[in-house]
Amino acid sequence: MITLEDALNIILNNVQTNAVENIPIENCVNRVLSDDIFSDINMPPFDKSAVDGYACKKEDLNKVLQVTEVVAAGKIPSKKVTNGTCVKVMTGAKIPEGAELVVMVEYVEIIDKQTVKFITSKTSKNICFKSEDIKAGSLVLSKGALLRPYHAGILATVGTTSVPVYKKVKVGIIVTGDEIIEPQNTLPDGKIFNSNAYQLINSCLSVDVIPDYFGIVEDDYEAICNSINIMLEKTDVVLITGGVSVGDFDYVPAAMKSVGLEIKFDSIAMQPGRPLTYATKGNKHCFGLPGNPVSTFVQFELSIKPLLYKIMGHDYKPLTISLKLSETITRKEAKRKSFYPVRLNSDNTISPVSYHGSAHINSYAEAFGIISMDIGVFEINKGAEVYVRQI
Repeated sequence: MITLEDALNIILNNVQTNAVENIPIENCVNRVLSDDIFSDINMPPFDKSAVDGYACKKEDLNKVLQVTEVVAAGKIPSKKVTNGTCVKVMTGAKIPEGAELVVMVEYVEIIDKQTVKFITSKTSKNICFKSEDIKAGSLVLSKGALLRPYHAGILATVGTTSVPVYKKVKVGIIVTGDEIIEPQNTLPDGKIFNSNAYQLINSCLSVDVIPDYFGIVEDDYEAICNSINIMLEKTDVVLITGGVSVGDFDYVPAAMKSVGLEIKFDSIAMQPGRPLTYATKGNKHCFGLPGNPVSTFVQFELSIKPLLYKIMGHDYKPLTISLKLSETITRKEAKRKSFYPVRLNSDNTISPVSYHGSAHINSYAEAFGIISMDIGVFEINKGAEVYVRQI
C-alpha cells in the first residue's frame, strides 16, 4: 500500500503527451494549447478613446472650443487638433493628431453645434494608448494553457483563428459484476443499478475527453480479458470498476496481467478508494477502480483527472479554497488519508455532509467539495482553517 502522493508520481511519470491538431477558435474551450501564441499586432493598434467625449489639448481645458469634426468608432480622423479646437470622438475611435486628452461628454457644455465649453478643469486622459495591452511580438498565451472562454477572446484579439491544441484522450469504460444491471431495467431482488458507468462518462465529459462505454461485463475471467483487450486497441485510457479486491470473483488484476499490462501498484493508503490498481502497456493506461461509487468518484478526481490532463499537455492544479470548519470532525483510525464531502454554509463556513461510507453516493448531492484528513490525524477541530477541494 502506497501513499496517494507516491501513486500520483507513478501515474504522472508514465505519461506521453498526445499528438496535436489545429481546431477553429469557436470550439477551443477546455482544450489545451500545444504551442506558445505570440501576437503579430499591437493592442490597441492605435491610440483610441476610452469614452465618448471631446479630444483636445490640455492647455485648452478652460476655454471655449470649436468642434471641427465628429469621429465614430472605426473611422479615421481627418482634422488635427490645434489650439482652440477639439474633435468629438466616440468610445473606441482613433485619437486625432495633436490631441492630448479626451473630456467626457458629461463635463461639456454645448453652446451650439460647433462650439463647446468644458465645465471641468481636471480630467483623466481617457485614452487607451497604442500597445498598452499587447505589444507586437509578445507572448500572449503559453503552451499548456487550459483554454477558458476569455482565452478565446484573447486569441481573437490578436487575430488567431486556428488554435493548436493537443488531441483529446479516448477513455474506455466497463463495469464488472453479476449484480449490476442498467437503470432502464426493472430492478430484481439481489441486483443494483449501474451508477458507476454514467458517473464516469460524465466525469470524462467534464474534462472534455472522449468516453466510450463498453457496457457491463460479468464476473468472468475470460470476458474481462477480452473487454480489456478491445478497449486497449480502441482507447488511450481504460477504466474498470469492480473486481479489484481479494474476493473469489475479483478477476481484474489477473486479467490485466494476462493481457500484457504491467501493474505499477494495487493499493493506496486512502479512504475511500484503497483498492486502486494502476497498470500500463506502452502508452496505454489502465485503472481498476473499486466498485463502490464514492470510491470511483474520488479516485477519478484525485488520480485519473490529473493523468487525463497531462496526456493533453496540461499540468492540472485543482481549485482549493481555505475555509473554516463549523464543527469538529473525528475518526477512530488514522492509517489512511481520508476524504470527506462537505457543504458550504451561508456564513462561508463548511460542515461535513452526513456520509455512511463509499457506497453512499447520494451524500454528494449536497457536497460543495471534499476535505482530507492526513495519515496520523484523528481530529480536526471546529474553527480550524481547512483546504476544500471544490468538485
